[in-house]
Amino acid sequence: DLHSFPTRRSSDLAHAVTRAIEAMARQPDEAPTITRNLFVGLAMIESQALYVLIVVLILLFANPLTGLVDAAAAQGGLALWILAGSAVSAALAVTLGTMFSSLSQGRVTGTALESIAEQPAVKDQISTTLFVSLAFLESLALYALIVSLILLFANPLVNIVVHH
Repeated sequence: DLHSFPTRRSSDLAHAVTRAIEAMARQPDEAPTITRNLFVGLAMIESQALYVLIVVLILLFANPLTGLVDAAAAQGGLALWILAGSAVSAALAVTLGTMFSSLSQGRVTGTALESIAEQPAVKDQISTTLFVSLAFLESLALYALIVSLILLFANPLVNIVVHH
């Protein structure tokens, strides 16, 4: 749910930071690379909070479904359930999508930082793999945001049930 998201995101951040501290303690010479990679990972994790914020602000202040409530009420109970389900599904989609993506990004970042500490000779390859992996994982959160926006602004089920 929306209330557990900040806790999950915080644990993802804590995982990556903890691994960075441990990695720098083992390989102080690699601290600049570890720190850079940590900050990239943290920025990617943190950006997903914006996706949730966007959907929450739309639901609270610019919900396109609220203008359809009267028409849905005239159609009957199913139309109202479709409207409510669309709003709940939008919130759930972005919450779950960003939660799982940020959890994975935290784990990938932490593991990459540990790996740099263990094998500093391949830090460039590890960093490249980390950055590509973070981008792929970020795309999962973006897909969740897109699904949420579709549910709110272009849901064909709402158009069929409410307007017909």
